[in-house]
Order: sequence, then C-alpha cells, then structure tokens
Amino acid sequence: MTYVADLHTRDRTRQQFADDTSKGSRVRVARGVYATLAEWNSLRETDRYLAVVHAIAKTRRTSPIVSHWSAAALHGLPVIGSWPSTVHITVPPTSGSRSRHQVTRHSLLLDDDEVVEVSGLRVTSLVRTIIDIAACCRFPSAVTMADHALHVDRFGRRQPRCTRDELARQWQRRMPFGGFAKAREVIDFATEYSDSALESLSRANIELIGFPRPRVQVPFFDHRGLIGYTDFFWPEFSLIGEADGDIKYLDPRFRSSRSTEQVLLAQSKREDRLRALGHRVTRWDWDTALSPAALRDHLQAAGLPCRIR
Repeated sequence: MTYVADLHTRDRTRQQFADDTSKGSRVRVARGVYATLAEWNSLRETDRYLAVVHAIAKTRRTSPIVSHWSAAALHGLPVIGSWPSTVHITVPPTSGSRSRHQVTRHSLLLDDDEVVEVSGLRVTSLVRTIIDIAACCRFPSAVTMADHALHVDRFGRRQPRCTRDELARQWQRRMPFGGFAKAREVIDFATEYSDSALESLSRANIELIGFPRPRVQVPFFDHRGLIGYTDFFWPEFSLIGEADGDIKYLDPRFRSSRSTEQVLLAQSKREDRLRALGHRVTRWDWDTALSPAALRDHLQAAGLPCRIR
C-alpha cells in the first residue's frame, strides 16, 4: 500500500491516485492510502480488512486504541460472515462516540493493562476484546471467538490463548456494563473443545434453536481400537453430528497428502464403524450451519427433538 503523506509530491500524487481510482487501476483503502488493483485482488478478505485497519490507524492524528471487531481481526480471531466496513476504536467516555470516515467509536473506560501492542498498533487485549464482542455481538459470533481463544489441542500441540477464569475475571472487572448478561452467557457456554469455527457456530445455533445440548469431541472405540472423535454426540438419541466444511476435502493442507477420493473413502469407512456401534450419523456444512431454520430442519429430520424457546 502507498501512503500519500509519505511521498514528496503529495498534491500531484494524490490527484493522480484519485484519477487512477476512478479509472479502476487503484483502490482507495482509506483517506490518503491506496493500493494497486492487482495488490488488492491478491488479498484474502481478512487481509483486506486488516489493511484498512492499519491504514486508518496510521493516518489518524493520534494513535487510536483499536477494539471490538478490528481488535478481533488483529488478534487472529475468526469471524462469522464478513468483517465490518468500518474500523472500531475505543475512546474515553468524555470524547463522545461520534462515528465517521470509516471509523466507529466506542466510548468506554480502559485501564492501561487492557491495551497491548499488536503489529505496531495499540489494541485492546485478547480477553478484553472477547468481552467487548460478547457484550454487543450476536451470540454465535461471540461464542466462535471465545471458543477459538480457549481451544486446547487434544494432542497438546496448541495451548489456549486464554482461560475461562481470565474471561470471568475480565467480566467481573468491567461490572457494571451494558451487555453484561450477554457476555456472561458467552463465557459460560464457550468450550475449549471446539475444533473449528464451523463447530462453534453449529453448537451456538443448536443452543439457540432449542435442541438438547450435545457432548462435543467424544472418542469412539470398537474392537479395532479408536474410531475417532466426533464433533457432536447426543447419547440419549444415539445420534452423532459432524460439521464439515469444503476445506477438509479441497485444501491439501487438511488432507494429509491424500486425494479427495481417499478422504471421502476414509470418512465412509469411519461412519460404517460408528453405525456398527448402533449410532446414526448426520452431516451438515456451512450453508446449513449459518441458517438456524435449515439446521433445525436438518437435525429434526435426523430424529433430534426440538423444544420451543
């Protein structure tokens, strides 16, 4: 990206960049910040949003404290859907909360130890960011971020980035605050055993719809040994649920040097072993998980009862 303020011929360059933007050869990332179209098109959605966050933060008169969704992006937390169109910052309550020029301002108190440095920017800490999100965001999105931060790899290859106790202490420290009940619900519901954003989204919507709460990451064994860990299990209904995204089949990094056909064959054999134990297996993808109505219909068709909420 190019920051016009860093150039010697600012006025001429700014006009030239504006002309290039109108012609479609450049993209205006923020006021005074541009990227070539090829550079912009090479970025993933999250990287584009991070580029906007950096551009806004670095062109303000004073260094802002990046917070909420923008802080979540900088901390590497997953988002359900798309990132917002604005950059979120937190300002002292006396500063007001007027939002403009691609910036959304939150008037909140922050202690010094609730602000950390990430990629050269001042950012709310991970636990503070999760609590802020949980207080104002939709339950599935907040649960997905909290699950990601709490996640512990069952093989010990990944340590949690924070603990439930740390989240609870941050929640208590902020009391009283708007959305405190929503935030507490997220803390209590979040789990360290969710292996993906798709699983977290599914589990949150299962709860909101009114289905019985499943057990997660349950190991199953037969006479040959470990069959595997299932995403969801309702033992009283002998029902196993698996949430699978396309990346599991299409991205070589997730196939362990196997072809898509080999992955599908292994999955079929795994399900045969699970069914031999007397269980039913149902699968769904992102499209189903994102729609509570579709997920409700899918699980009801699989035989899972739903209570009215």
